[in-house]
Amino acid sequence: MATAAQSPEQRELSLVGKVEMRIALTDSDSKLESMLKTYLTPLLLKLASEHVSVRNKVISVCQHINTRTKPQSIQLPVTALVKQFKEQESGLVRHFDLLYIQQGVGRLSAKEKAELLPVVVFGISNSGSHGSQIFNLLLRLLESFTLPMRASKEDVEMRSRFELSDADADYLATWLGKFILFTPQKGTKTTCPGLTPDDCTFIDLQGKEDLWNPAAGGLNLLRTKALAARLLASGLFNDRERFLPALIASADAASTISDVGDDMMKRVLPATDLEDESLLTQLFKMYFGEGPAQRVRAPLRLKILGLFNKSTKSTTFANNIMRIVDDGIASPVMDGDDVVMSNAPAR
Repeated sequence: MATAAQSPEQRELSLVGKVEMRIALTDSDSKLESMLKTYLTPLLLKLASEHVSVRNKVISVCQHINTRTKPQSIQLPVTALVKQFKEQESGLVRHFDLLYIQQGVGRLSAKEKAELLPVVVFGISNSGSHGSQIFNLLLRLLESFTLPMRASKEDVEMRSRFELSDADADYLATWLGKFILFTPQKGTKTTCPGLTPDDCTFIDLQGKEDLWNPAAGGLNLLRTKALAARLLASGLFNDRERFLPALIASADAASTISDVGDDMMKRVLPATDLEDESLLTQLFKMYFGEGPAQRVRAPLRLKILGLFNKSTKSTTFANNIMRIVDDGIASPVMDGDDVVMSNAPAR
């Protein structure tokens, strides 16, 4: 008698079971690595199944994979996982993709990390709730990526080579600028000048331990900020996108960052319309702070004052100009470690 046709749930369970058996039968790390290169991403796709039994079976297989992939010598298909992460809408698939991406990226060679950067950048504005992890992944790759010489053919073509959309460029430039502003806070504080608490938790991965401790495998914050500034100066961004990040970088206390920022400002300022009302509104918000965001530190405020001095339109923001005047005639401005006398823009 012919056996009854399998249900969709049974077929999915059977497929997952076959992958589980193939992985279980591998008897060396090299064979396991080859097997995962072929089967890991399709296996994780089954986490989007409508059947709970299938999703639970995949999770069970993943637990076995986690045990087998502890040796650092085993490479994971990180590039394929990043591409799948960007194409998927299933939160569960994305979650597991990201787990294996984070596990595998540290095992890549410098060349492989450099080749992964364009893959991470492409579509980065669609990272959704996992945006902070993808942005941190990008920061981890910067050290391995060699930027082309400025104004070279490779630099000019960098944006098209990366297939960077305007939305991705805006997203990335905004977060790189916020990252340069970011300063880890002691204790449980989640704010720093110029940023909202949400901005800080995004950059700080919700206070992940040792994130900025190189001795524990974390990033060197100062070095990574300098690399972020250099990326902003590249052909990946246009002058409009890099203007505010360049301004932020130019006021940084570290010369490795401020020198790059100053150089960017020399290039972008002539192409920037300081009579643009929306831009002036942004600058005033940075100067005074807005909502949960604290005002930026005094050195950056002084840079902003210099821009107001170059703008006739800024004088029409009467209330804000009076607030700046009050700042100037009040006692010295105290911003944590900053003690600076502000001056109202001369008219």
